[in-house]
Amino acid sequence: MYAVRWRQRFAAAFYRYVRPGLNHRLKQKMSKKPFLVTLLPAIEVDLGRWLLHHWQIDYDEHPHAPIFHILALFWYGFGPKGYPLFIRDRQKYSTVEGMVKNLDPLVAPEIRLVPDATSEKALHDEVMKLRHEFHAEIGSGSRTWAYFNLLPHKKLTWGSFTTGVPWWETFFLSFGYGIIKYLLSKSIGLGAKQAQVGLDKVRADFDRCEAMLSDGRQYLVGDRLTLADLTFATAGAPMVLANGYGGHLPTIDEVPPEMRSIIAELRTRPAGAYIQRIYDEHRLKAPARSS
Repeated sequence: MYAVRWRQRFAAAFYRYVRPGLNHRLKQKMSKKPFLVTLLPAIEVDLGRWLLHHWQIDYDEHPHAPIFHILALFWYGFGPKGYPLFIRDRQKYSTVEGMVKNLDPLVAPEIRLVPDATSEKALHDEVMKLRHEFHAEIGSGSRTWAYFNLLPHKKLTWGSFTTGVPWWETFFLSFGYGIIKYLLSKSIGLGAKQAQVGLDKVRADFDRCEAMLSDGRQYLVGDRLTLADLTFATAGAPMVLANGYGGHLPTIDEVPPEMRSIIAELRTRPAGAYIQRIYDEHRLKAPARSS
């Protein structure tokens, strides 16, 4: 009887974890398309997805759970902060900066996200300044506040940690979630004080964004979509649970009450509405084909 139960459990584990994982790896090996190596829930990763969507570059995503993404990056020769990593024709483009520097100049002028550094120097400098400041401020603030509030709830983070990842990562997380939570908390430096500082950064950049939009402009710099808009939208997306974010966020009804009230507040602000508008108009709709 014991042997029968053991075989039943083994078979159940195989069909739940191993077979889907083998199929996943086989599909990756057979794919000749460019691919994006990702830390599944990360803000910068969703920005990387959005860049490729906007540039009309077809690709496959190879997602990984937190901590496991480091092993994947090492495999391709990069450190733990090298995500997202885009690989095409054996060329590797690490981080959003690497993707923008090497790929944005190759697309049609009308869909470039960074103005020309020579002919549009003032616009170029403003876009890049906002890109770096939003990444450092609202980006880090969103990450700290969201992880602090969501990590204690395995059910709320499960989709963002495991959707599409290799089977062994899901298998480990099924019993080792506490280890991943501890390592993430230590690496980010999570705590109630840090979470409040993060929320303050978010609100400050909401104020800044709203001041820029108060003159009626549709975009932060110039009269078209730029990297500044995408950086702010992805960085602020976890704070409003934006529809269209690719990191598998929970719904507002699922999050704890202390999160729900803050998210509801930020959604009603002009900057919150702007984040969702940018997703609606430039992420959820197919991009216009370049000529």
